[in-house]
Amino acid sequence: MIEIKGTTLPVVIVRIQEGADHREVLERLRDITNSRLMEGAYFLVDTSDGDLLRKVEEFLLEKKLRNVRKLSQENKPGTWGRLLVIRKHLRSGQRIEHNGDVLVLGDVNRDAQVIATGNIIVMGKLRGIAFAGALGDESAVVVAQQMEPQQIRIGRKLAITSDEDRRSPGYPEMAKVEDGTIVLERV
Repeated sequence: MIEIKGTTLPVVIVRIQEGADHREVLERLRDITNSRLMEGAYFLVDTSDGDLLRKVEEFLLEKKLRNVRKLSQENKPGTWGRLLVIRKHLRSGQRIEHNGDVLVLGDVNRDAQVIATGNIIVMGKLRGIAFAGALGDESAVVVAQQMEPQQIRIGRKLAITSDEDRRSPGYPEMAKVEDGTIVLERV
């Protein structure tokens, strides 16, 4: 009826079989989401039943859990297919989440977060946290005009820098996974 699969923390895929009973699916989800392991997780719901998808999304919203929608069902203002364009600086505490690629036309300041299932491009300074390939895609990249991040995550790989360790060399750089680690290269 329902299959739960974690691809990479904190993303959980919920695959629902065709013709599944709506009440049973919601009861099973209620049992699963009561676990402390699910706190802060993102849910990707995979079902062709639009009515059930709407009910599951409402349930996740009530539980204050985050839902990453299927690409084909996403229709947000400011998006072009998979691309979300942010036309402002992101300040401390601000968080952008998108199921696709994110282009920031501004800076990402310390303690601001950008989370994308695809690539992240910052046309300014990246000083905050960037999480590209959030569903486990280690071919995703993070590009910035000035790369001075607190943290970069690509798929399951993580790189953390301290203020003293990282100063931008003055040219655009790209972070990518190479030989199992995150590396920076000139763009």
